[in-house]
Amino acid sequence: MSTVKDAIKILDKIVPLDLSADWDNSGLQIGRVNCKISNVLFALDLTLEVVQQAVLANAEMIVTHHPVLFHKVGAVTDMDWQQELLLQCAEKKIAVFSVHTNWDATKGGVNDILAKKLGLNKVKVLDKDTQIGRVGEIKTVDLTFFTEKVKKILGLPSVIVIDAGKKVHKVAICGGAGAEFIDIAVKLGCDTFLTSDIKYHEAQRGVFSGLNLIDGTHQATEQLSMDFLRQKFAKISHLDTVLANETRIVKVI
Repeated sequence: MSTVKDAIKILDKIVPLDLSADWDNSGLQIGRVNCKISNVLFALDLTLEVVQQAVLANAEMIVTHHPVLFHKVGAVTDMDWQQELLLQCAEKKIAVFSVHTNWDATKGGVNDILAKKLGLNKVKVLDKDTQIGRVGEIKTVDLTFFTEKVKKILGLPSVIVIDAGKKVHKVAICGGAGAEFIDIAVKLGCDTFLTSDIKYHEAQRGVFSGLNLIDGTHQATEQLSMDFLRQKFAKISHLDTVLANETRIVKVI
């Protein structure tokens, strides 16, 4: 039977931990490395629904994209909702491991999956310093047409669009929050940038620089990648794996 340590070694082959940003806290969040495991659950976030599903699936390990702990903590108590979930996992002997910015940056990770889904060609890295984000090309289409494609791929009824009046041909993408890369996308000659968590003044900077912006929500632009990670892990580990069916935090009504 495999252990948590064995699973971590496999994950590091797929998603190298050394690709993580300096500020990030990817890796083991809680758990004993020598505990034996037979079932692993993959989820975007550690939520109450995810913990409950792990218990029902008899999963001894949860792999998330977003880390529960980003900063050093002086205590772990039930006064904080995320720490409370970690306590529940500890009490049920469920290890929690996170692959965050390393999954964003790695080849075949969040952004390559998104690029493939969008049908981008000639794909290159958006930000060479972090290896996060991708840039690619498609046959020139109207922004409305491209937006409908984005909505279908992300499974969203609507998205926020900031129209700079450009046709869509050279596209930048960054799953999750990527507004910090707007200037790089402009410099690379992109006409459109798909990311999330775009603030008002960031939107202004983009549109007045001639860059269409599409906010596809943080959750939707990253969530689809977790099943790809699950499949890769299952193929190598031969462990039983489950994908968490999470309720979307943000709903459009």
